[in-house]
Amino acid sequence: MDNNSKKPSIKNVDYATPASKRGIDMLLAKYHKQNFETEVPAKPFQEILMPNLKKELEKARIALVTDGGLVPKGNPDNLNPTNSQKFCMYSLGGSEMLLSKDYEVSHQGYNTEYIEQDPNRLLPIDAMRRAEREGIIGRLFDIFYTTAGVMTSVENGTALGERIAVSLRDCDVDAVVLSSTCGTSTRCGALIGKEIERLGIPVIQVTNLTKIAESVGVSRILRGNDICHVFGDPKLSLKEERTYRWHMVGKALDLLKIEIAPNYTDSIISE
Repeated sequence: MDNNSKKPSIKNVDYATPASKRGIDMLLAKYHKQNFETEVPAKPFQEILMPNLKKELEKARIALVTDGGLVPKGNPDNLNPTNSQKFCMYSLGGSEMLLSKDYEVSHQGYNTEYIEQDPNRLLPIDAMRRAEREGIIGRLFDIFYTTAGVMTSVENGTALGERIAVSLRDCDVDAVVLSSTCGTSTRCGALIGKEIERLGIPVIQVTNLTKIAESVGVSRILRGNDICHVFGDPKLSLKEERTYRWHMVGKALDLLKIEIAPNYTDSIISE
């Protein structure tokens, strides 16, 4: 039997030519601005109406969500470090900050040592508590949502987002700050964010890979410092880093104040 008969039927693909050569030929054609046909056509992401905050920020309940795999020590719910098909919810217990002795990371898409040294570099609890104390936000929701977004398919990322969105809505959350890490994890985070926004809850996605988030279409995007520590900078002293994180959170919350006009579909990106 001809081995090619077992290949998936994709229009205009010459399977007699090795995949490596086909890939290089397409790359060269693109470089020389010549026409070529991709073998993996991407389905466009669905546009949704971009929601605005329905109440004053000073009265809003803000939740934190991450695709960066932060879990309590011991990973009690066995969150898979790749292609996770579930999310976990953990109480903050009213804590003023996250302590390294209490948390670890289940995620194989980035160097996790910086987050394990200081989990606030992924979930900025210390800065959000300060915003709460100073009356900038109404309340920090005392539960955070976490999954490991690396290598997660579009279908699974969307399904995760649908379930997280319903939970947030049922908990009367008004807005979400969503922190993201590596490439496919950022895509997963953006898919989660879009499903949250579909239910009318505005999302600020904080990621170093803003183009990926923008391609999915989440409404408000803030460029984070690095895929390994979006809300931190290990080169700074502890005091300087907390100040840096405070300013980052301020930028994220400022994005919530922006009123997006009906039918506007372009992402708003803050550097």
